Amino acid sequence: MNLTLFLPRVMVALAIVAGMTQCGGPAAPTEDTTPGPTIRLTRVGVRTMEWAPFAHSFAVQGNVETDRVANILAAFPGVVDAVIVEEGTQVAKGEAILRINTDVLQKQRAELMTQLALAQTLFERQERLWNKDIGSEVEYLQARAGLEALERSVATLDEQVDKATIRAPFSGVVDRIFVNVGEMASPPMPVVRVVDLSDLYIRASVSDHYAGSVEKGQPVSIEVRGFEGDVQSKIRRVGQYITAANRTIDLTVDLPDDAKMLPNMVATVHITDLALDSALALPTSLVQQDAQGQDFVYVVRGDLAKKQTVRAGAMADGMLLIQSGLAPGDRVIDRGAARVVDGERVALIEP
Repeated sequence: MNLTLFLPRVMVALAIVAGMTQCGGPAAPTEDTTPGPTIRLTRVGVRTMEWAPFAHSFAVQGNVETDRVANILAAFPGVVDAVIVEEGTQVAKGEAILRINTDVLQKQRAELMTQLALAQTLFERQERLWNKDIGSEVEYLQARAGLEALERSVATLDEQVDKATIRAPFSGVVDRIFVNVGEMASPPMPVVRVVDLSDLYIRASVSDHYAGSVEKGQPVSIEVRGFEGDVQSKIRRVGQYITAANRTIDLTVDLPDDAKMLPNMVATVHITDLALDSALALPTSLVQQDAQGQDFVYVVRGDLAKKQTVRAGAMADGMLLIQSGLAPGDRVIDRGAARVVDGERVALIEP
């Protein structure tokens, strides 16, 4: 057999078999080493509910007032003769502050004294005659009435002269003198203002919505612009009448003697209407509201985020009172709550 002729055919057959193996032949089985999908959990932070004090207060505006401020008027028109004390002087009750000229009154008094002396003489003569049964009773009575009328006129004029001296109605400070020497003092313009700061208080108005929340003796905190820190005090009086125009009730709040405030200052009165020794509260930002208007938070139970409906109460200093729905020890999501849904698995952020 001629191998030279047969060899090319064998090689062609082997090439055909090899091509068929590469193109359509079954491949040898191999092991799949591709990793499966990884589950990524939402990371959240939590805060544990604990009992803590809670207090709610509301604020009302008021003015600093005092009943011991007097704008003194002159009893009669006249020229100011002398200013006895200066502004800012501490005076006692009844102490003279200024004096109005009384020259005209003194002349009137001199005339009255002359008439009084004559009336006294006539009465004495008429009395002697009456005692001797001389003269009529009418003449005697007329002489006595004339004398008594002049005596009353002199007394009235003396009182007017005394009122020419303006005196302090109570102990205090001469805050303002409105007239100078030589100027006319005439009602109804005041001539002097005397102020006593020993009994200051705040008068404020509160909505009738809080009528059942305020009472006499209730603690309050007072804030006044320009004064550092708050002043602690109590309610002196609660009004017994609601003003129909604005539906408010008057409140009077005492000020301590060392408050060093001035009348007509504007004050903010913070009234505590709810004080609890132990309560559950959350920052307002953590409490959400669903489409039905229900307040809720997300809590972590096991490794799941669960939607928990709550009933919220008063709000104070950014904290919301939780009246029901949560208990001490519950873990409320405070970081990442916006990224979770009810029933989702979560991972806690390590503190």
